[in-house]
Amino acid sequence: MIKNNKMKAAALACTVFAGLAVSAVANAHPRWILPSHFTVSKEGGDWLTFDVTASHGTFVFDKPAGSESAQVLMPDGRFERPNFVIRGKRRSIFDFHFSEEGTHKVAVNNEPSYWTEYKAGRRDTVKWAKASKAEREMLLPEKARDVVTKISFTRAESYITVGKPTQKALEIEGKLLELKPITHPADIVEGEEVTFQMFFNGEPQKGVTADITREGSLYRNHQEQIEVESDKDGYIRFVPEHAGRYLMRAHYSGDLKNHPLADKAGVNVHLTFEAVLQ
Repeated sequence: MIKNNKMKAAALACTVFAGLAVSAVANAHPRWILPSHFTVSKEGGDWLTFDVTASHGTFVFDKPAGSESAQVLMPDGRFERPNFVIRGKRRSIFDFHFSEEGTHKVAVNNEPSYWTEYKAGRRDTVKWAKASKAEREMLLPEKARDVVTKISFTRAESYITVGKPTQKALEIEGKLLELKPITHPADIVEGEEVTFQMFFNGEPQKGVTADITREGSLYRNHQEQIEVESDKDGYIRFVPEHAGRYLMRAHYSGDLKNHPLADKAGVNVHLTFEAVLQ
């Protein structure tokens, strides 16, 4: 029994340490994807390249977020893998040849992760363990208090259109937090209203907060960040005042009912898009 307790404590210590390190990076540095272009008009298609990183700055390369899980949702709904995936110290890159007419969704989405927060010890120290509700009983100390498990998931996405825009790639999966463009990504124009709709587990979600920032924030005194929140039907509306590339970071946090693995959700959608000149 003593040996088992020691093994349990050692496993918990490693898990807590790893959890603190990974969650700190994940929370501190939002992950995003940046295409070299958003439209392809060249006959026969063209190669595009994508940067993937995690950073506070808009389109500033910082942490080495991987792109090994990158997928391209084709206009007919099938998935393809990118070509030439490379991971560096501060970013990863991949290329893909776009030749099929229509709109593609490019996504770098990791698997959902589960984190359990609890208090332990005389000082009510808050600790974390990488464990779901199904796993936490094996890891937590007997006197753990205020135990809450959260599911964490971030989508890093963008849309590429070859020739004529299509709708198939804009459909949602019905899983966790998702963004459905009501204004087609190929039709976003400076000075004109943009509408997106936010969903959680397939249902329109109220209360999703989002900030939207145009590139070049390092070279202006004010971030000029747009802050919005989804209405009762999940709609988010805003106006990009200038042409350029934008990063939208949408977040939802809320309780889960009857979920076998988590008590709460903390989920994100990070969408990169382009507003063109009028």
